Amino acid sequence: MKIDKSIHDDYATLTLKGEFDTFYCPALMQEVESLLERGIHHLILDMKIVRFINSTALGAVIKAHKLCRAEGGDLVISQPSPFVKDVMGKVGIDKVITLHETEQDATKAIIKHLNQKELSGTATVDHEKILISFADDIRNKMIGGKKTLLGQMSNVDGYKVQFLWNGKKNGIAADAAKQLFFAGGDVELKFQVRMMKKSFFELTAAVESVETAGDGIKVTAKFKKISEGDRSALSQFADDMAFLKKQLPGK
Repeated sequence: MKIDKSIHDDYATLTLKGEFDTFYCPALMQEVESLLERGIHHLILDMKIVRFINSTALGAVIKAHKLCRAEGGDLVISQPSPFVKDVMGKVGIDKVITLHETEQDATKAIIKHLNQKELSGTATVDHEKILISFADDIRNKMIGGKKTLLGQMSNVDGYKVQFLWNGKKNGIAADAAKQLFFAGGDVELKFQVRMMKKSFFELTAAVESVETAGDGIKVTAKFKKISEGDRSALSQFADDMAFLKKQLPGK
């Protein structure tokens, strides 16, 4: 089986080709987990060219669906081949995962889910992911090589950002993490604030403070390199959210 990947602004399409059996389950899960780590939680599995799928592969599809849902996203199937549609119908997977006859219908469903998420208020900044990297060799050695870390946004405006990071996956305890994010140290950040713009903000910031937060840490960093356009957009977002919190019930 071959997997082709197409990444859009807020979702991705994985086109599966050939016979989907036990051997290819790890490849699918690797692609799905990689997308989730990048903050892409809405996926379309295009299965129009899947000639065969076995029970283990069906389990992998269900697992991928659960992973997306756990992150507040969704996974749907587009253009299932006659074999895939028949098998999923018999097993009952079509009751759990939505099957769409056309690529257009699948895309509409994903976009609708994204829009509902934004309108319901569940996509505010504290539900967004933030990608973190370092330019210096010393800190990259601390995390086992040049890697992009995944954190969770906590707050942002035109001048500063706050995010949470848990180093458990990298074997780094909270105390050691404080050394990684030392005061004055630069961090390269990439994140979305989808209510302001679809593309990513890619900014350099200097760490101002670090505090323990549960099993991880909360980092406050001040932007060093930011365009006036980005600063204005993020400042407007912060002002808008402050206003909404005062006006909307439960905010």
